[in-house]
Amino acid sequence: MAEIIGQKDNFGAVQVQGLSEFIKDIKKARDKGAANTLIREANERVAKVVIRMARTLANTKQERKAAATLEVSSSTTSVQVRMGGKEAPYAGGANFGSYQNQRRLIKAPNQRGRRSRATRVREGESLLKVATRVENQFVSRSGRTIKRREGTEENRVKLATNSRGGFKVINGWNQFRAKGNAPTVWVKGKDQFLYRAVTLTQDQISKSYQEFIDKMIGEAFPDKSQAA
Repeated sequence: MAEIIGQKDNFGAVQVQGLSEFIKDIKKARDKGAANTLIREANERVAKVVIRMARTLANTKQERKAAATLEVSSSTTSVQVRMGGKEAPYAGGANFGSYQNQRRLIKAPNQRGRRSRATRVREGESLLKVATRVENQFVSRSGRTIKRREGTEENRVKLATNSRGGFKVINGWNQFRAKGNAPTVWVKGKDQFLYRAVTLTQDQISKSYQEFIDKMIGEAFPDKSQAA
């Protein structure tokens, strides 16, 4: 029997214990295609509840743009809410915040004129040591790190330099904040709108799934005494 146990932790997940077994039983009792359709509809319904709440909670301009990209990704066993993409590549930072005042080494453009992802210099690390490690790496034309034996000097990683010839370093990521407020600092399990939306709608999610479970049981296993 499927049982809704709610969020296991504070990381935006609601679990339905025994759901896989329940779905298998339902598919045996009724048309498999119809069962799949109903299960997906139930998943998408609760996801849309979360999305509506998340968009209500989004506060800053960045957060609202990120929340506008929220969309449902559903299967018969789970449903996820995704965001970001080309419309808001900063969505993760807008929702979860970020590390603050982190030094990053900027890489020079590759053969296609694109820059690889910047390398963070952690607190206490030697800038020169990190730079040496980076410049001993190789990348493919697409920017993927590859093994040294596959590389040549032409695709060795090069670091960008400033006007004085030193390594180009920028501090980040301090851009995620409400106007006039301190930057939003990343803290495990906390966010601005998405996880919070799951927490605030948990009762509604549980009720929706319970209604779905009860309906499926009633249709798949009708009471024979009442049918007579």
